[in-house]
Amino acid sequence: MKAIIIDDEFWSRDSIRRLGDWERLGIDWIAEAEDGLSGLAIIAKEHPDIVITDMKMRGMDGIQLLQKLNEDYPHIRKIVISGYEDFSYMKQAIVSRADEYILKPINPEELNQALEKAIHELQAAKGLYSVQTMDKELLKLVMEYKNLILIYFHDFNLEAMKMRFNELQHKLGSFERLQPGTYHNLYKQFMSILEEQAAKLGMDEDQVSADPSTQLYVNDETPIEQWMQAISAAYQSVIYEIINQRKYKQRIDIRAVQMYMDSHFVDTIRLETIAQQFFVSKEHLSRTFKQETGSTVMDYIIMKRMEKARELLRDPNVQIKTVAEAVGYTDLNYFFRIFKKVTGVTPSQMRQDIQ
Repeated sequence: MKAIIIDDEFWSRDSIRRLGDWERLGIDWIAEAEDGLSGLAIIAKEHPDIVITDMKMRGMDGIQLLQKLNEDYPHIRKIVISGYEDFSYMKQAIVSRADEYILKPINPEELNQALEKAIHELQAAKGLYSVQTMDKELLKLVMEYKNLILIYFHDFNLEAMKMRFNELQHKLGSFERLQPGTYHNLYKQFMSILEEQAAKLGMDEDQVSADPSTQLYVNDETPIEQWMQAISAAYQSVIYEIINQRKYKQRIDIRAVQMYMDSHFVDTIRLETIAQQFFVSKEHLSRTFKQETGSTVMDYIIMKRMEKARELLRDPNVQIKTVAEAVGYTDLNYFFRIFKKVTGVTPSQMRQDIQ
């Protein structure tokens, strides 16, 4: 597996080289570049699997590089490394679909976790990322819809997911002269991804493969609508099965509830929303959460928001209004009241204390 480090500071590139556990992770080729343009030249020639890039660089910066990678190399995993002062870059990295964002000074554990995640995703997707076996425009289209479908899959949004599958089916039909085996490859890879995602949600591989939709033999002559509808049906079947499992589950997994809130605390989240996600009544969720954690659901969400706010306040270049919005508050006065209630000081006072 190949990786490239793109950063205009030698000490930063050297740190990444020293801190990465390359041999254990199976990365046996590592290149370096001082800016985005020279990095792109190496990428075009060597086709690395992972790009590790800074955001602030001379010439082509990280934002421009990420945009170019999304257009021409959507299969590449992108890890951004930058400093606290680059808050605007952090937001842009998210918009540009960076896979991970690591702050300097680099923590070796965070770096290697990001690399492990990138490798795992590359391996899970298998042939979907193979530039050599798939037209670039087709690859870009499939990757775009795969990401959308997985979002709706994990939200259990059946209608939106079915709509995306139908759109993908229609767009695939517009491609001509596809390489032999493309249909078979796409079918197998979507099914492989389904097995992996179902396992994450607690389903056995045997349960997934028992669905007749997963047993279709697809070749170049199989109509697109036949194998695409089979994929869609298999994904829907897994969602129905998981919903049924959760409906009849007697005990709430409070750790799973906490993980859900850890990922959604900046959203407009309500007790009813969380209860629906775990197929329990809001009263049962509230009571069980309090018994096992000693905290209410809403207090837990506020705690996570305040932890993130304190982290962002360390950067003097980030306006307090921006901090409030970043943790889910559009009313600045309300944010001030909540922050002082939880921490005992106002955001401005805490920033002064930090400085």
